[in-house]
Amino acid sequence: MLILTKLCLDDKDAALIRTITKSDVLDLFMSKVHPSSQTRSKLSVQMVSQKPRPKRVSSAAVQAFEVILRQAFPDIDEKAWRNSVEEDIPSLMEFGQYWLKVLTTDEGKKVLAQLPPLLKEYPVAGEDDYHKRTNVVYIEDQKAFKAGLLPAVNPGPLEQWNDLPQPKI
Repeated sequence: MLILTKLCLDDKDAALIRTITKSDVLDLFMSKVHPSSQTRSKLSVQMVSQKPRPKRVSSAAVQAFEVILRQAFPDIDEKAWRNSVEEDIPSLMEFGQYWLKVLTTDEGKKVLAQLPPLLKEYPVAGEDDYHKRTNVVYIEDQKAFKAGLLPAVNPGPLEQWNDLPQPKI
């Protein structure tokens, strides 16, 4: 029954949308969105993720790893991994997955275990730096920012459309 009701509402919504004209949309745009409108409102919220970026492997760490690899496995092509990654500075995930497939023996796993210390010893320059933009206002103290906000005047509904069907759910 709920699905049938939902389908009926969707049909009514679709029928209602067919009645909206291009000039209705243009009028709404010009009064509420266009930069020249006196009643335009705008809010831009941009957030910086707190999730750390994937680690990358610096060229110095790659060179050090290749030296260790050459010593442990003289017959292995230590540069073959470059064909499997797209960037000059590969992510640890790409680099590690390639070598996990190639170095499957216990000796290979010992060589792979030396990769994390190399990443710490030879980090990618600027990888942990966060560069703030100069044209952006950053909110450092949320409580102070919220305390300084003034309540806005309720503009009321954008449009009085009393003839719209009311949902029954």
